[in-house]
Amino acid sequence: MRKRFNVLAVAIVLAILSFAYARYDYYSSNTATIAIGKSETQLKNPLMSHDLFGDWMEHEKLFAMVLPVAFIAGGVVLAVRK
Repeated sequence: MRKRFNVLAVAIVLAILSFAYARYDYYSSNTATIAIGKSETQLKNPLMSHDLFGDWMEHEKLFAMVLPVAFIAGGVVLAVRK
């Protein structure tokens, strides 16, 4: 039973990491940092979504939706399988 839970836990952690990477990638690709002397300014795309689940997921479909679902489904299948 413990081995099954470990497989499912690893799958959930991988899904969360994939989702976090998608959010990070979207944020970094829509933000520019300008350094003048010792000061830095970040310019953000005014159309950028700040919601955790929002329009940004359409741009990062693979890492935000497809991989997390595949990891969780695979973990459930491996945990249920005898």
